[in-house]
Amino acid sequence: MPATSLLKKGTRLPRQLFLGLLGATLLKLAYGGLPRPAPQTKANSVILITVDTLRADHVGCYGARTVKTPAMDALAAQGTRFDNALTCVPITVPSHAAILSGTYPMWNGMRDFTSPPLQPGVGLLAEAFERHGYTTAAFVSAFVLDSSWGLSRGFQTYDDQFDPHQFETRNPGNVQRRAKETVDHLLAWFKSQEPGSATKPYFVWLHLYDPHSPYDPPEPFHARYKGHLYDGEIAYVDSQLGRLFDYLRQTGTYDRSAIILMSDHGESLGEHGEDEHGFFIYRSTLRVPIIVKLPRGEAGDQAGRVVKGPVSTVDVAPTLLELAHLQDPLSRQFQGISLAAWLQGKTPATIPPIYAESYYSRDSFGWSPLRSITNARYEFIQAPHPELYDNVVDPAQKHNVIEQHGADAAALRDQLQVVERRFMNEAAGANPAPSISPDAAAKLRSLGYVAYSAPAIAGDESALPDPKDRVQVFRSILRAEDLAAAGEISRSDALLNSLRPSEPNLYLIPFMLGENAAKEHRWPDAEKNLVACVKLNPTFDQAIMALGRVTYAEGKLEPARAWLELALSQNPHNFLAHHGLGLVAQAEQHVEEAQREFEAALKEKPDYAPALQALGVTLVEARRYSDALPRLESAESQGVDDAVLFNYLGTAYLNTNQPQKAIVSYRKALALKGDYKVARLNLAFAYLKAGNHQDGLREFHSLCAQDHAMCQQYEKYFQ
Repeated sequence: MPATSLLKKGTRLPRQLFLGLLGATLLKLAYGGLPRPAPQTKANSVILITVDTLRADHVGCYGARTVKTPAMDALAAQGTRFDNALTCVPITVPSHAAILSGTYPMWNGMRDFTSPPLQPGVGLLAEAFERHGYTTAAFVSAFVLDSSWGLSRGFQTYDDQFDPHQFETRNPGNVQRRAKETVDHLLAWFKSQEPGSATKPYFVWLHLYDPHSPYDPPEPFHARYKGHLYDGEIAYVDSQLGRLFDYLRQTGTYDRSAIILMSDHGESLGEHGEDEHGFFIYRSTLRVPIIVKLPRGEAGDQAGRVVKGPVSTVDVAPTLLELAHLQDPLSRQFQGISLAAWLQGKTPATIPPIYAESYYSRDSFGWSPLRSITNARYEFIQAPHPELYDNVVDPAQKHNVIEQHGADAAALRDQLQVVERRFMNEAAGANPAPSISPDAAAKLRSLGYVAYSAPAIAGDESALPDPKDRVQVFRSILRAEDLAAAGEISRSDALLNSLRPSEPNLYLIPFMLGENAAKEHRWPDAEKNLVACVKLNPTFDQAIMALGRVTYAEGKLEPARAWLELALSQNPHNFLAHHGLGLVAQAEQHVEEAQREFEAALKEKPDYAPALQALGVTLVEARRYSDALPRLESAESQGVDDAVLFNYLGTAYLNTNQPQKAIVSYRKALALKGDYKVARLNLAFAYLKAGNHQDGLREFHSLCAQDHAMCQQYEKYFQ
């Protein structure tokens, strides 16, 4: 089973299932009975580009001097640049949920790394565009935006294919692809559209992940930006955007389309003691670029316009529908405002304050959450020790002026409460102490595990530790991750164990200790620590999935099944859990059960190469060779380079009267694993079936030199 571990921000967790939300029920009723609206007479195509982890002041047109971004700068020169755009949550998945739904995290339920998939009743932009006859397609660059998180609804194409080898060596949350590969997929999609489809409007979302840590741009950007590799990642992404824009110009698509370029959040490069993003909600991680270029003929004197007023990423969805001239019921859901007036050189009648939050510190550490409200001058941050920053005179937010401007802080605090009361979905926003279902707890008890109960989060958030006072603990956690990633497991363990006395309820500590032990195949230690983690947080499904993997490695198949079934009960779309259950069934020689689980994994993730290979192997063993072939061939086409795959593929070919293809596959298996005796025997038989007795005898004699007993068993076939 693929390894799982908690890594840096944005590399996060398989989500738990989200059930029984009142908001979802109401929205289902609102959308379910509506007829498909007729296409508008004037429909613009729309391209939404989100560059992950891109802080505004590291883009040339926003004043950056250490990085070259000519493609983004040119787009801004032809469009409108929003100078004071803020994300409402500095975490990849919930931020994209807000962008694509036009709703705040406390309403749509996606608040941080541990949140469940997006509830079905939350409408998404792609669904609205699809209702109006648009062709919809998305191309994402990181597994954290995999379709199983719920953001793919409405997209007729959702391209989230990743190198299958990454699943073998990385936490799934770390699986990603470079911008070039994603842009290649998008360009291929554009070129594949049917003749005449150019007249049909489209909505395309392109997501590029490269500026996210770790910073490792390809050459020549790595050498060119040595010493500030974050900028190198940005410059590399810009080069790929330039390639995309060049193609769009050549085909005339550029002029016909509205193009919106933005980021989901920024990046803290050491400010306030934070590296990366997600923990605090200062401007280093909240301020993002938003650049809008209108189609030719609608721009007017838009070119080069700069908007100074504060806007939010939650404003993007209503803006896109208005730019496309669409009236859709999705607009009833919107909690932001359209920015179209600003694009026309006007100022909206009302400019609401900008809300932002981070619940990462609460849900992952048990510390106080952070919420803020920002107007044209100040940002007020609600915390046990509240903060107020004057962004006009102190844009770096180095000086908390709450004592000098108490009245301003009080007014903003009141506005924050108004926003929260107005947009809180009580069902979605509630986050009760997690628990395991009675049936699951009973099954685990029967296998020798104890029942679990999570410590309740205190009702008075002011009594929780202020994240500012725990930032060193947070940095130590990240340091322990870095040490483990570098292979320094003992140093990582020592650092984690030093934190335990002061943070006894911090479930990440035993989780990381368990993952460290698993890396060294210390399975009993891994299991002990992971169980301790689940006692503290019973629905933390990275730990649950890790327990499935660890107990499987120990040969404890029934506990492995129980842990994986628990993970699946919390998220039925967890294809990794289905795949793991298939491996358990395969080990128990329950062929039909294994086949069902692998097929279930592929239903959720049709291009998941490990499940394609596993299902193909299972079908070969069931002698269903014709059924096995397309699965095994698909796994090979996705770049799987595995001796077992080629051996079973050869067997499928051999038993469907394709001996020459079988020979090629067996030879590939032996090139990867020279002592693979079964593959060599199979190759010998393939040569015989192809009528090549000489090469068949040669391979059989090679086998005899390896294994005398196997030689005697099969020598009658080669006499």
